[in-house]
Amino acid sequence: MTHNADDFPVEVSSRSQPAALVEHFSFFSGYDWLFRGVTKATYGLVPKIGRKETRGRKKDQTTGERLRVPYRTEDERAVFTMFKQQARAYLPAWPESELQRLAIAQHFGLPTRLLDWTDSLLIAAWFAVEKGGAKTVDSAIWVTKGVPAIETDYVGEVLTLAEPMSYRPPHISPRIVAQGSVFVICPKPIDELTLPFLRKIVVKHEAEFTLKKRLTACGTNRRHLFPDLGGLSDHLAWMYKNDWLAGYRPRSTPQTEGTTDDEPDEA
Repeated sequence: MTHNADDFPVEVSSRSQPAALVEHFSFFSGYDWLFRGVTKATYGLVPKIGRKETRGRKKDQTTGERLRVPYRTEDERAVFTMFKQQARAYLPAWPESELQRLAIAQHFGLPTRLLDWTDSLLIAAWFAVEKGGAKTVDSAIWVTKGVPAIETDYVGEVLTLAEPMSYRPPHISPRIVAQGSVFVICPKPIDELTLPFLRKIVVKHEAEFTLKKRLTACGTNRRHLFPDLGGLSDHLAWMYKNDWLAGYRPRSTPQTEGTTDDEPDEA
């Protein structure tokens, strides 16, 4: 075991290596580690609102060329205003602050300047390997620590913050609870997020399916991370696809208990 918190493996290429990462980050549990899993190792740290592909193309009135609609702060404000106007009917209680509303919007897919992180290595690993078996590119787990935290009762303007801040939202959604959600506010949405400490652990695509299977056995899977009927159904569909139905078949049908298979057909 190393005695340097910053010295940990930066590649996972076999099923045994994640155990070393768990050992490392649990040993150095006094640090405020944050993790972010991405399905492609080439993905950077640009929030959804600032990514070019988030917006469509429109014909330029001068050249006739179809150009990507650029990010504009006023458009970010407009779509968030639309969310606040229309989301009330779907929430049992209206979030108390603008930051809480932004967190809810981000968590349910609205493009915002927040980036999803988690305080759980295993949860980040699951999001990294979620598509394991269905692709031939590596995934990654981003790691950071020491990101300044914004006050949980902050009621000021979020879009004018000048520095990256971490935000641990109140448990106002079952998904936020299940995913150990922490958001990082990106003050420059179209730019790559820069932090004092930032490291990327590459997960080789050959190891992804097996790692996803091991995480499922440990209770880190879509059923637990998306605690609703949609998450349950998606998880059971994956179990069905891979013929992992032991214990639920009628005894009159052929059983597969005791068989082993770590070779993916697809995710």
